[in-house]
Amino acid sequence: MARTSRKQGKAAEQTTIPAMKTALYVRLSNEDNGGRSEDGIDNQLELLLDFIRRLEDMEILPGNRHKPSGRKVENRKDTYIPSGAHVPSGKKVEIIETYVDNGQTGTDFDRPGWERMMEDAKAGRINCIMVKDLSRFGRNYLEAGDYLEKIFPFLGVRFIAVNDQYDSEGEIFPHKELITEFKNLANDYYSKDISKKIMSAFRAKKEQGQFIGSKAPYGYILENNRYVIDEAAADVVKRIFAMKTEGMSAYKIAGILNQEGVPSPSRYAGEQGAKKYKNCGHILWQQEAVSRILYNRAYVGDLVQGKYNSSIYSRERRGKKEEDAWEVLEGTHPAIIDRNVFEQVQEIREKNRKAWKDRQGGPGYGNVLEGILVCGICHHAMWRNKEVRNGKVSYYFFCGSAYGHSQTKCNTSSIVDHKIFDMVLKQIRLQIDLAVEADSLLEQMKKSDTHVAVYQEKKEATGRVRNELGRYVYLKTSIYEDMKQGILTKEEFLAAKERYARKISRLETELNEKERELEKFEKYMGGENQWLKAFLDFRDAKELTREMAVNLLEKMEIFEDKRIHIRFRFRNEYEYLMSKLAERGEGCGRTVSG
Repeated sequence: MARTSRKQGKAAEQTTIPAMKTALYVRLSNEDNGGRSEDGIDNQLELLLDFIRRLEDMEILPGNRHKPSGRKVENRKDTYIPSGAHVPSGKKVEIIETYVDNGQTGTDFDRPGWERMMEDAKAGRINCIMVKDLSRFGRNYLEAGDYLEKIFPFLGVRFIAVNDQYDSEGEIFPHKELITEFKNLANDYYSKDISKKIMSAFRAKKEQGQFIGSKAPYGYILENNRYVIDEAAADVVKRIFAMKTEGMSAYKIAGILNQEGVPSPSRYAGEQGAKKYKNCGHILWQQEAVSRILYNRAYVGDLVQGKYNSSIYSRERRGKKEEDAWEVLEGTHPAIIDRNVFEQVQEIREKNRKAWKDRQGGPGYGNVLEGILVCGICHHAMWRNKEVRNGKVSYYFFCGSAYGHSQTKCNTSSIVDHKIFDMVLKQIRLQIDLAVEADSLLEQMKKSDTHVAVYQEKKEATGRVRNELGRYVYLKTSIYEDMKQGILTKEEFLAAKERYARKISRLETELNEKERELEKFEKYMGGENQWLKAFLDFRDAKELTREMAVNLLEKMEIFEDKRIHIRFRFRNEYEYLMSKLAERGEGCGRTVSG
């Protein structure tokens, strides 16, 4: 038998190298959407496919999701693979899928196509990502750097940016760490510059009286960034203001509109074709919607904008501004309500608000359970109201759904507030007694040799797993050098890499569990148990206060039969401590439900 030459053996060996399971990622920015720039979806895709064809003679199978559209590609370049680039012979590329984000900004990575691709990378479905250039990848310098330097290497994903001549493995293109960082920094600056220009354009539009939001107030429609009166809805707005000038409350106005079958603003928008509100046919008028209309200066022809601090670059809303900082332009569009009528309504609303505060401002009115007590049937907030009979003032709770306009109302009856307060205080006192007993037992247990031994064993077990993980991470990173030096073949390298990756994944899971258990033990048993601290702080309390309710109660539910379910805070700390005391045979003498 003839001997096989070393060259032939090497060639045969290279053909067995697994193909790169490649994802093609293309993104069209908001600015380019709808245009025919070289950054168009089809152009990006054709460039990547042409690069792969030049990289190797590869057949693109018909019917694949990455099949090009056949459109003529404009502004194409012929130098995707530069002269002198090292292209490994026999390298195979398997295109798994093309991931597309159409009309998505590059300033963050909150994009559906990108997120789906990263899920596939985590699942091992792909191990190579290919993009036209770094700007298609992302324009946020810091977050892009995290992907290139940490996330991709951790996932074992190769990253190739064709026009920037970047290959994370340095095979097709030489390593360009500094160039990559400066390019990303430039893209980051570009995004911030675009943000400034957009904000500047927005300011110019505001000064011209143009609306830059996405939805006009009820009673108007938006045409060319300006408010135009919607006559049908405007008639309803006029009725609302008229009823208010007659002394009707917002609640009563909403009830009349519902009785007459007048569509609520959400329902009306859906009937007019607004996709966002297409499923709002069941929404009725509520007093809040009426109040918003009565307070909105848009109905006298004024444009009010800039209520919130926000950033186009980060797409974050940064809190509401003070009212005197809002941007107001008077007389920018046709008015629905006469300015004198609007001012009259504001005076009525202010007078009613002051009278309500005067009625409710008596001693003891403060609702200590606000935001905590809800109806156990419909989960609506329980409201607290004042009642005066024969000069005697009392307060009671009732379900808020009975007050609002909704198609479903529960039958939870009202209950006098002091009865609830007494029941809650009784349960808190039981928890405090339990905490006092548990604290004493815990202090005794901390001094025992067994407690110290258990803690030491948990620390040592965590350290052993951490050291083993570090060893396998080192082995995984060192085998690449072994392959480059010829100690390992490509097949041996890939097999070892996969084996170490599985081991590392298992050890990471085990380490997380060990660290969580150690942290729990230190936090709940060795240090300051939050459940103990919270309840012991109120051991001398004689009455229920707002501070006590906020610190100790997470949620309360009241049912038709006056039954109350209380969920206390720090349940994890409580249950962990009780379980450890029970393991030592030192359980507390009573248990408290809730």
